[in-house]
Amino acid sequence: MDFESKYFEIRQFLSISELDFNLDKKIDEIFDSDSLKMEILSNITQFIYYFSLFKNVKPFMNSVYYCIETTLEIRVESVSDFKELLVKNALMRFVQEYIDYSQLTQKRQVMKFLSDSFEKLQIQPIIINLGLLLKPMYQDKAYLDRALKTKEEKINYSLLTENENEIEIKTIIDEWLKVQVITLNNQDEIKTELGKKYEDLMINFKIIKSSEIYKKLFKEIMEMLSLRLTLISLTESISDDSFEPIPIK
Repeated sequence: MDFESKYFEIRQFLSISELDFNLDKKIDEIFDSDSLKMEILSNITQFIYYFSLFKNVKPFMNSVYYCIETTLEIRVESVSDFKELLVKNALMRFVQEYIDYSQLTQKRQVMKFLSDSFEKLQIQPIIINLGLLLKPMYQDKAYLDRALKTKEEKINYSLLTENENEIEIKTIIDEWLKVQVITLNNQDEIKTELGKKYEDLMINFKIIKSSEIYKKLFKEIMEMLSLRLTLISLTESISDDSFEPIPIK
């Protein structure tokens, strides 16, 4: 088995320097069987080629490599478990980065919604679309400089403190959004209708329009729509003629 050429292929694709490349050592530490090692390497190779469209964006490839290393550290029991976990870890990391870059505040709700939805999606289209969303971020030097100074934060799924009215209002909005026909092309119309729905709820719950709770909830329900539009953007098929997605407004 030619491990050296496999490692070289991965390192070259991801543009990782020899000094920073520790994949061989990590795999040797975790797996004893050569055949198992080669299966893991084959899965890693298949995984990185999902990102072929973005291989020249070095910060993006650094994140892909980071995902591989951190998934290996979890020490899964089987190759199939590793493959599934690698994809999920990568998608959730990149979505986390996109949320941070877009300065969305409802991280828990966004992450839960997207993680639940990933169960139903095909890997290749979502990675390409997610990559198209992330590419400007990885080319934004100011953002990358800030990110270097910030320690890696684990995704926090803990529930935020909310009163019963807030929870009920957001539950009603969530149910309303589920039955709407939402597309990137009709997002302006949906946003207008959502605003009307919100105004009606504010009257019903006797919440004053100029209050802090009004402003807070309005921002959060608009983010609920935004995350649905994000998911649509990630899952729509890409035209053969253009790699320019319809922007989320």
